[in-house]
Amino acid sequence: MYWIKNILFLELTKNQKSSLLSFLKIFVKKHIEKSPEEILGLFIEDETYYNNQNNPHFEWIIEEFEKDKFISELKVYISECKKVLEEKNKQKLQTAKLKEELKQQKRKTQETAMAKQKPTKKQLYYYEKLCSRYNIEKVDIKGLSRLDLKNMIGKILDAQSAPKVI
Repeated sequence: MYWIKNILFLELTKNQKSSLLSFLKIFVKKHIEKSPEEILGLFIEDETYYNNQNNPHFEWIIEEFEKDKFISELKVYISECKKVLEEKNKQKLQTAKLKEELKQQKRKTQETAMAKQKPTKKQLYYYEKLCSRYNIEKVDIKGLSRLDLKNMIGKILDAQSAPKVI
């Protein structure tokens, strides 16, 4: 994409080129589902409309639309923007899958570590309070790990919050 920016719109000033390219990138993002030719048509239509309303985005662009070179450069840039944005969308799916895999791996690592540790005082206290609150018979918790106690507490809470069928 960088090399495209360097070879297109050489007749524009630095500020004109920068503002046009950033505006086009946003415009293509809004109309990503359309073809580059349709996007170009919409862009020209919008700029003509805003110019007729005396509120143009770019005051200099209307006379540039008459040049074939400018129109062809617009097509090239729009198609490149479209390609880049479509690639980013594909990568988002892969990134989401990777994040989910990392979460599962982290959870598994934490559970492995918890399986080797003794339960905390807070866990023991919370377990006893849950058992007394819901009139559940206490299980002998000696020799259980932090993970075992966490799972037992989770089962108690799930059982109490589950809807009861009459």
